[in-house]
Amino acid sequence: MQVFTEHIGILERALGASALRQQALAQNLANVNTPGYKALRVTFEDALASALAAREGRETRLRLVTTDPRHIPAPTPAGPEAVAPVVWRDASHSARADGNNVDLEAEMARVAANQLWYWALSRQIGDEFGRLRLAVTEGRR
Repeated sequence: MQVFTEHIGILERALGASALRQQALAQNLANVNTPGYKALRVTFEDALASALAAREGRETRLRLVTTDPRHIPAPTPAGPEAVAPVVWRDASHSARADGNNVDLEAEMARVAANQLWYWALSRQIGDEFGRLRLAVTEGRR
C-alpha cells in the first residue's frame, strides 16, 4: 500500500532543485566581481514537464517503435521520479570587459523568483500532508 502520493515525491524533487538553484545563485552573487567567472544555472522544471507529458501521452516528439521482437527495444522515456536537476555553466558572452557574465540585478531577480517558487512548493507539500492528516484523523471517527 502506498502511503504517500506521487505528488509528494515530485514536490520533494522540485524543492531539492529549488534549493540547489539557490546555492548556484548564491555562488553567482559571491563571484559577481571575479574576473572571467561564468554564472551557474540550474534546469529542472522543463525536464519534469517533459517527463510528465510523456507519461500522459501528450509528448510532442516522435516515439521509437519496434515492429519485430528481434529489434533492439526502444528506450522508455524517464518518468518524473527519474528527473534530476542539472547544474551547468552559462558560457554566454559577457557585456563586461573582465569576462564575467553575472548581472547583479538579474541574479537578484532570479533569487526573488526562486524564493517564491520554493515557498509555493513548500506550501503545496504542506497542504498534501494536511490532506493525509485529515484522512487519518477522520478515518478514526
